[in-house]
Amino acid sequence: MLAMRQMLFSLVLLAPIAGMAVAQPADPHQGGDVPDLQVTPGPAPAPKGAPGAQGGPPPQAQAPRAAGRPAPKPPETDDQLLAKLAKAADQRAARPIERELRARWAHTGSPSADLLLKRVDQAMEAHDFDTAHDIAVKLTAIAPNFAEAWHRRATLATQKDDYEDALSSLRRTLTLQPKNFVALAELGSILEEYNDKAHALDAYKQAKAIDPQIEGIGDRIKELTKSVEGQGI
Repeated sequence: MLAMRQMLFSLVLLAPIAGMAVAQPADPHQGGDVPDLQVTPGPAPAPKGAPGAQGGPPPQAQAPRAAGRPAPKPPETDDQLLAKLAKAADQRAARPIERELRARWAHTGSPSADLLLKRVDQAMEAHDFDTAHDIAVKLTAIAPNFAEAWHRRATLATQKDDYEDALSSLRRTLTLQPKNFVALAELGSILEEYNDKAHALDAYKQAKAIDPQIEGIGDRIKELTKSVEGQGI
């Protein structure tokens, strides 16, 4: 089980920080808009006389698409990616989908909230877990509908053996983002710490239904199934 916890923590650390610098549309599953904290300045206005600026010439019309060239495909939705993840044949196929979903969930539409989450991840990579935890707590207070902020807080609380805060933060994460497979697996691991095997098994099964390729989760389900059935539950 310790190996399972270490693997889950590694998954959080491996969230693609570089991709967080690009603003993404807010995920409707996040449970509401996150207020922009105005930590970063907005784009500078166009110079006077530039195309599109007030008093300047109108921007040039977009060139028509070449005849016979197919229109670019729209990006896959979260639901489409989750459907592909559930059918991934192996870890090699699953990992890019996991990374894409994690990157999307790390965006809120608020540049300042995204920046604070990036700082949490940078502190975690530097193994400065106290600083990371302090930032995560402040972020959840400022942006309470940001699911991934609660997820980071839960992960860091687990590192500090603060399981009460970890459980509370994970439940908030899953209320806002029910398909977070890593959070579900982490919930199962913490419930095992409390010897709540039946509920831990349920959390693991939910995680595996979303992402069958989470490393080690099949073994945990197999072991807990034997234990739970032996208790007549």
